[in-house]
Amino acid sequence: MPNTKKVLAVAETSYIIRKGLVYVLSQLASVSKVVELKEMEDINYQLDILRPDAVLINPMLLGHTAKHNIRQQLNLNKQTAIIALVYNLIDEQFYKSYDAVIRINDSESKIEEILLACLNKEQNNQAELEGLSDREKEILISVVKGMSNKEIADHHNISIHTAITHRRNITRKLKVHSISGLTIYAIINKLIDISEIKYQDE
Repeated sequence: MPNTKKVLAVAETSYIIRKGLVYVLSQLASVSKVVELKEMEDINYQLDILRPDAVLINPMLLGHTAKHNIRQQLNLNKQTAIIALVYNLIDEQFYKSYDAVIRINDSESKIEEILLACLNKEQNNQAELEGLSDREKEILISVVKGMSNKEIADHHNISIHTAITHRRNITRKLKVHSISGLTIYAIINKLIDISEIKYQDE
């Protein structure tokens, strides 16, 4: 059975806050390793080597940056959760762009609850895409290109019945039932480029 324990990185310049958080996190049964990121200069290099499951970061370290900008600045992949480490109440709306928020006055049990919920959510999101077979991804692309069931069957050299079954499995796995929803999903997950989509009235 694969090791499901998580690797975490804590980016915080305050020695007391960083050490306290690292101690709390390292006590959690679901965590295998907690790494302190003290130097912001080579943070990208450290993260590239570490490849953590989650980065707990004080948003002020990078100039109060939104999550997508932090992901870009730190060169993090989509699977890495980004958790804001907050100890003030400035601009609550800003923190909604993060995968989760941990406050320095949260209890150990609260921190664990937030962390596990966040990491499980990231895993479930990734599992959705991984849950589609290569064939289902091909069918999904054909669907969002506007092909009918017969066109899909002809294009992929399968029966119409098989094409319909694939479509049913795709909507069941993704829990998305509209063409527009499937289209958004395919674009977000880079299965298709927006320029390939034929716009038509349904």
